[in-house]
Amino acid sequence: MEKLIQAIYGGIVYGSIFGMMALGLTLIWGALRMLNLAHGSLYLVGTYIAWALVTLLKVPMVPALLIAALGTAVVGFGMQTLFLNRILGKPGWDVGSLIVGVGVGMALDQSILLIFGPRVKQMPPLIPGVYKIGRVVINYNFLVVVAVAVISLVLLSLFLSKSRYGLAIQAVSQQPDAAQLMGIPTRTVFLIVMCISAALAGLAGALLSTVYQVQRESGANAMLMALVVTIFGGLGSVKGTIWAAYLIGLLQSFLMVYLGAGTALPGVFLFMMIMLVIRPSGLFGLGEAQRL
Repeated sequence: MEKLIQAIYGGIVYGSIFGMMALGLTLIWGALRMLNLAHGSLYLVGTYIAWALVTLLKVPMVPALLIAALGTAVVGFGMQTLFLNRILGKPGWDVGSLIVGVGVGMALDQSILLIFGPRVKQMPPLIPGVYKIGRVVINYNFLVVVAVAVISLVLLSLFLSKSRYGLAIQAVSQQPDAAQLMGIPTRTVFLIVMCISAALAGLAGALLSTVYQVQRESGANAMLMALVVTIFGGLGSVKGTIWAAYLIGLLQSFLMVYLGAGTALPGVFLFMMIMLVIRPSGLFGLGEAQRL
């Protein structure tokens, strides 16, 4: 019974973490048809902004998380206005956007290295302490991560389905040319999507810095897991990303608890490959007809 509780608890925690990592990536793919290869670097920006605010400037944790998300959104705003808008809609846009993502990501990574150095850093937890159920240890900090992740997922879903700009994003994601003919300012929508995507990446980085160590490699790891979740859920599907995040989280947790930590990552990738053979578009992939 204790193993089952540990596996379910771990799966919910991992699923929330994976969902936070992948949500911004799937949102920008759904709207712009763009794979943002700078996503991991934006995650890293949020991590280091939060660390600097909390440890160097002694800013309280909650304002630091919000400022980190806002600061990363500003970086995403600059990426969209300075680079992506200049090639948007032109021949070779797909390849050009990938090159922009790689270039911006490398620039951000090297800037972080120059400013903060290569040493691994540590963030204090949001809420210290643990609660034990038998031999199962429930970390309060992990519960906060789960709560923030769930709130973020719900708020994004409500924004997309209820708000004026959310409906505009859905219209652009489904038929960008038709949306533009109907008077929807597509460039403004793209800018909003980039800012939201960057803010989500920054918030994930800031929040997860309280769980993991602050190090430059965490951006690449976040990008890899975000890609896995996004592809498995269906490119551009927010609903699919949420389901995929928790399914992969539960699978990884059960493998770790029952078969050992060494089986978790190979098992996840094997499961994903089998599922993609059965459903090449992912769990909720809808092709070009409908996204988000």
